[in-house]
Amino acid sequence: MESQICRAFYVKFLISVAVALLILTGISQAFVRYTEDVSHVVTLKEEGQEVQIVTMEKNVEDFLKKYEIELGPGDSVSPDPQQELHDGMVVEISRNVPYYAVADGKERMVYLPLGSTVADVLEKVGIVLREQDEVNFMLGANAIPGEKIVVTRYDQEIIIEKEAIPYNVIVKKNSNMDEGVSKVVQEGSQGELQREIMVAYRDGVEISREVIEEKVTVKPVDRIVHKGTVKKKITSRGDTLRYNTVKTFQATAYTHTGRATKTGVMPKVGYIAVDPRVIPLRRTVYVEFPKGWEHLNGYYKAMDTGGAIKGYKIDVFMETEGQCRKFGRRNVKVYFPK
Repeated sequence: MESQICRAFYVKFLISVAVALLILTGISQAFVRYTEDVSHVVTLKEEGQEVQIVTMEKNVEDFLKKYEIELGPGDSVSPDPQQELHDGMVVEISRNVPYYAVADGKERMVYLPLGSTVADVLEKVGIVLREQDEVNFMLGANAIPGEKIVVTRYDQEIIIEKEAIPYNVIVKKNSNMDEGVSKVVQEGSQGELQREIMVAYRDGVEISREVIEEKVTVKPVDRIVHKGTVKKKITSRGDTLRYNTVKTFQATAYTHTGRATKTGVMPKVGYIAVDPRVIPLRRTVYVEFPKGWEHLNGYYKAMDTGGAIKGYKIDVFMETEGQCRKFGRRNVKVYFPK
């Protein structure tokens, strides 16, 4: 009897175990199917390294958080962090470092992958090089993080400078105008000198200038002034004497000789003998005598010559020999009228 009871219990136990196994097997298969439905095989790429990860995260952002992958200031991830994950997706991390460039008085910073060239940095920050510009590193060289790439700008321009050319003032003596009187017969005007100058700049600061061409674009016009040379004198008779020059002469006197003068006329009062090299014959002059002889002042005509009359000497005709002896030899002023 007992053996039958034991056998019946064992059969029930086996049946229970079998049922349990069946239940567990179903659960396991269901879990596997669920896991397969919600998990994805994702390839992670970073700095040339690749690894495949089975993950159950929903999107890229959750995936990065799950595996504690942090992005630096210049780092980027592809695709977008909100992109949903799917089998076969490639998530790529780009690690960048800061580079600095200075141009036109401004410093600029950009994040690029390590190993980027100087040209890459300049292009990324938008600095365009011109033919005359200089860079402190070779364009094809790898940029150094933290080292500033400095672009020196060189510019040139041609400017026009104008300079006034002063006019000359020319004073001409005019023997037809009284002394002290001036007359402008031609107004003067300034000329103009034009220079083309090449100016060179370094970063906006002038460093040199060179004259390329210089030419007179407007010639100056001289100012011409006539200045009178005719002097004026009030004679002892109250007349106005206009003359160019006055000289001191030594005067003597002569009287009738019975002979005609050098000019072929007989001598008379008002005639003088002269040196023709000093006073041309037939020239009228005004003679001013010294004190006591002012009554002789007046106009005299050079009509004769004399053997002893040389240089600044004159011989004044008088009516009598006594007058001549009394006059003797005296200094007089001879005015040459205009």
